[in-house]
Amino acid sequence: MELIILSPVYIGSGEKIGKKEYIFLPLKKRVLVPDLGKMYTALMKKRADWEYQEYMLEDTPIPLGIWLKDHKFTMQDYQSWTKYEMNSGDALLGNGGKQGRTHEIQCFIKDAYGMPYIPGSSIKGMIRSALLAYEVKKNPKKYENIKQDILSNIGNKASRTKFLQKEDLELETMVFHTLNREGQKRENAVNSIMAGIIVGDSSPIDPKRLTLSQKIDYTLSKTERTFPLLRETIMPETRVLFELTIDTQICQYKIEDIKAALELFNEICYERFYSHFGRGDNRKGIVWIGGGVGYLSKTVIYSLFDREAVQVAQGIFKGTLSEKIFRQHKHDKDRSLGVSPHVCKCTRYNNQLYDMGKCQLRVLKKE
Repeated sequence: MELIILSPVYIGSGEKIGKKEYIFLPLKKRVLVPDLGKMYTALMKKRADWEYQEYMLEDTPIPLGIWLKDHKFTMQDYQSWTKYEMNSGDALLGNGGKQGRTHEIQCFIKDAYGMPYIPGSSIKGMIRSALLAYEVKKNPKKYENIKQDILSNIGNKASRTKFLQKEDLELETMVFHTLNREGQKRENAVNSIMAGIIVGDSSPIDPKRLTLSQKIDYTLSKTERTFPLLRETIMPETRVLFELTIDTQICQYKIEDIKAALELFNEICYERFYSHFGRGDNRKGIVWIGGGVGYLSKTVIYSLFDREAVQVAQGIFKGTLSEKIFRQHKHDKDRSLGVSPHVCKCTRYNNQLYDMGKCQLRVLKKE
């Protein structure tokens, strides 16, 4: 299988690079991530280690690159310490193309050799959401009881991780847990036909394909709101290979079913969400993957409730957010606006606005 990355894609490792732990070169639009051990050894040789410790403890906006330059370190020094480097994109530039404020960077997942990759679990999660939506659309009456359970719990307060957890498990059990293995409860994962869809991690991605992406909320009024949140992402026009195997003794889905489910899922995303912003993509093969894409890419609420989905999504936000945040984010206006959530998750790359996480999937026959 081939994943053609059409917009910046982010899959987080949980690691972060502090705002004083990377070197930004504004003229080259590059970010160097140093090996801190090697850098500190060089600082000790110049007897600048104590000053560096004071710098790290100070609440100063001075970026690391400027501090190092002030202490007579050169590009040659930086390169000898560099663990990896990436395109900074438009993320760190202020007015007039000069260096803006630095921010913490959320790292992309990498293997033991420091190579970025897309985990098979992320791809399988995308397929799982699409297959759930596909089954719900095919047999809406079958899941009517779950719909009613969700509606009856909409007014309850709970954390994001626990809200509608029972209903989500019940839906997944009804759709996927059909193996009926002896001595096992139906909701046990060993009964899931999804065990028959095996997705491998992608091939390693050249770190040179990394870029920095800043979080941008794009509104219905076509305005952009930027946030001090930077992510390492894979840049557009990157091609990634991975293997998908279906064990037909466990799973009845064929590759054609998976493709049809992904097509349907994107149709729903486009019709119910992206089209309201004049964004998205209704071409064949479009899929959405990774973090920072938004609520719609991870839920089947729009498939389950169709035209009632905005009201239900609004209720979910009301149940999982504090009253202050709910009103601050203007979710009380979702129904009147006809879309929920009412911001589209975007970023900028090479002066162009992109939706986060858009890819195109191609099936390649194994030779």
